[in-house]
Amino acid sequence: MKTINHRFLNVTLAGAIGACFAASAVAAAAMPAFKTTDSNGDGMVSMVEYTAQGGQLQAFRNGDSNGDSRLDRDEYVKAAAGEDRIEAGKFIDDAWITAKVKALLLKDEGIKGLAVQVETHKGMVQLSGWVDSPSQITQAEKIARSVAGVKEVRNDLLVKS
Repeated sequence: MKTINHRFLNVTLAGAIGACFAASAVAAAAMPAFKTTDSNGDGMVSMVEYTAQGGQLQAFRNGDSNGDSRLDRDEYVKAAAGEDRIEAGKFIDDAWITAKVKALLLKDEGIKGLAVQVETHKGMVQLSGWVDSPSQITQAEKIARSVAGVKEVRNDLLVKS
């Protein structure tokens, strides 16, 4: 592999790790306090109360240690921590997809993806930039679609004139 590819992958990995920590901090700030979430004041948070405050069902289920479909204060803390992991995981998946698509574009002899920008959000990959021929547009999209986790590709590549 060429030296530029190693540098590129190192920078991409560092960005993904940094994004993980940033997403975790944002998610922690987004989850309201137990008392706020316990809207009926019964000292327990129901699934309805939890999801009404923007909580994810998966995090609620992971936090419900005793399986009674209600969270006490300790279970609520566990569920809130689960929110962090779920949100960070989504962000890292997108970063991984972007890194993988960029690496494959760089590796492809017909594209040499340096002029192709790749962005990913919730599994949707957007390709933009300039290429030399229409066949390169098709090839770049094919490469992006081949990566695991890609749900959709928006191809905004243009041929240089």
